[in-house]
This record gives sequence, C-alpha cells and structure tokens, in this order.
Amino acid sequence: MTDDTFPLQPHARAWLKQSALEAHAIEYWAYLGSRRYAASTRRVYLVCIAHFAHWMRHKRLSLKRLDEDAVARYLAEHLPRCSCAEPVRRLVHENRAALVHLLATLRANGVIVARKQSGQIETELDRFDRYMQQARGLADNTREQRVAIIRRLLSSQFGSRPVVPTQLSPAGVRRFIMDRADSWSAGSLHVIAGAVRGYLHFRTSQGDRTQAVLAAVPSIAQWRLAALPEVPTGAEVEQLLQSFDQPFPSYRRAYAMTRCLVDLGLRSSEVVGLRLDDIDWRAGMVRLAKPKSRRTDVLPLPRAVREAYRRCGLPYSRVHVLRHSVASRLLSAGTPLKEIADVLRHRSLDTSAIYTKVDTTRLTAVALPWPGSAAA
Repeated sequence: MTDDTFPLQPHARAWLKQSALEAHAIEYWAYLGSRRYAASTRRVYLVCIAHFAHWMRHKRLSLKRLDEDAVARYLAEHLPRCSCAEPVRRLVHENRAALVHLLATLRANGVIVARKQSGQIETELDRFDRYMQQARGLADNTREQRVAIIRRLLSSQFGSRPVVPTQLSPAGVRRFIMDRADSWSAGSLHVIAGAVRGYLHFRTSQGDRTQAVLAAVPSIAQWRLAALPEVPTGAEVEQLLQSFDQPFPSYRRAYAMTRCLVDLGLRSSEVVGLRLDDIDWRAGMVRLAKPKSRRTDVLPLPRAVREAYRRCGLPYSRVHVLRHSVASRLLSAGTPLKEIADVLRHRSLDTSAIYTKVDTTRLTAVALPWPGSAAA
C-alpha cells in the first residue's frame, strides 16, 4: 500500500501499515465500492478499520482469532474509553458497520473461516426471509438486516441445541434486546426490537402462540418529532437554484432534478426513479412509479445537489432539506395541514405537524408570556 492509495490521515495510515490488515485494505476498499457506498462513507469506514487495526496490534490479536466476539469486545471495551490520537471515529454504529463489512471481506477471500452456525438456525432464517419477502414485501436490505439480528437472537437463546421457537422465553428475548442498551443508540435498539417483533409475527403466522413473548419486547423511546427540521430560507433556495447558471457536465439534468425537489417536494429516491414516461405533460401530472419501500440508487442525485450547496456556500449536506422547504413554504402561505400531508404523501398528520415548529410568525402570535417576566 503506497501513501496515496487511500485518503487517510498520517497516523491512521501508519496504524493500517503496521497491522495484519494492511494486506487486505485494497480488497476491503473494492468490496465497499462493489456495494455502491459513496466515497465519503468508504473513507469513514477505512478510518474505523485503521483504528480497529491499531487496537488489534495493541491486543496482539491475530487474524485467525478475528470474529464477531472480537468486534464486540472492541465496541464495548475500547471505544467508550478510547484515548487514541484524533481524528478517529468514535460513533458505535459507524464502527460496527465498518467491521461487519471487514469480516465479510475477509471471509469472502478465505482469510478467516465462516462462523459456524447451526443448520437448524439457517433453515429457520431461510423460512423467515421468504416470509418477509413474499408476505411482507420488504426490501432486500431490510430483510438482510433483520435476518442478521434474528440469527444473533436464536444463537444466544439456543446455541448448539435444537431450535424450538416456541421455547423462546419473554425474559430471554427482553434480555437479548436490553443487554445492548448501554452500547447501542436508541435508533439501533428500535431496529432490533422491530426485527424481533417481525420474527414473532412470522411465528404467529406459523401457528405459534407468541402473545406473551411479544408483550415482553420493550418499546424503545424514539422522539422522532422532538427535533426541529432543517429548513432553508427562501433566499437560500433561490441562491441554490441560481448556482446552476454556470454550465457543467449534465447541469440541465441536475437543475431539473433539483426543481423536482424544490417545487414538488419529491423524495430523492422518487426523483432518481423518474422516467420520461412517468410525466404526462398534457395533464400536468407526474406518476411516481416506485413507492418508498422500493427505494432505488440515489447516488447521482445527492452529489449534484451537494455540489450546488458547495458552489453557493450554503451550510447544508442533506438533499431532504429541500423537501422540508416545500412544507415550510406551503405552511407560510396558509395551506391547511391536511393538504400539506397530501402533497408530501405523509401517512400521518403528525409527520407534517413537525413543520409548525418552524413557523415562527404564527408561533409568536400564540406564545404566552414567560412566568415572572415583565410582560406577565
């Protein structure tokens, strides 16, 4: 590995060079690329791998001993108390994702052996996967994520013993989820709990009685409407659109895509999925061929819009804020909340109601004096 092979900081590059993982860095980089990860995400994951390599060397952990247990030790023992040189990535979910891909890369290349799993567990997981695909219509990524979670659940509950789903205990299932509460974010725990519920519903469809176990699955507090949405001002939106005045490769296409976000409030996946046949010019209608659950590749769109952010000096990095701007403009114009929800295709009015938090003009009109203030 030469110094210009990967975009790493000097100390992170040194960590990687001094470790047993150096010889496999190119395969790891290529593996991420084959799964269409953005270059920025690949760089983040590579920094995580370099950090992990430094820990492996300190612990004298050989490649032969590298497995999920070693990763769990790193995440639970080292990361929370890490004092390694900056900049390192300390977010658990970033490191966990990077290391899952590392294990997959090493196993695909025969460097480490596949973790032995009970044949019964894999058979059960195959049946669960078919149920999610055929009965629930879940996307491939969602099914893969849930299968991985239930594999850990079944392995923790049955080990090498025969898999008997009816013997899952409420206490064991609850412990499986809550034992990770200290090292996982609320969002991750919410995903785990959802996967477990999905599996238990599958077992219900097979005739099992799962009511007691379902009742033991904790409801993870996730205040999704607590934060204020990031909303560009009207002047910033206009500045963004004007940044397309200077020609660059495919600038007309990028401008048209951005107008779909700004004017129609489409999701990025919906814009990328649009085809000429989806637009009825005479009727003035756009047909969205793919629902949200069937998201397509969104790589070209974020790059076009983020480059526009950069050109005009706006501080945003997410494409979705343009969708927020549509809701904010409609609200400011006095559009009823139900109509805003219809335009944005929200299933719940609660999702649309979050935009009332940034309507400062109307909030000022109904604000009460602060207790003890001069106006009180």
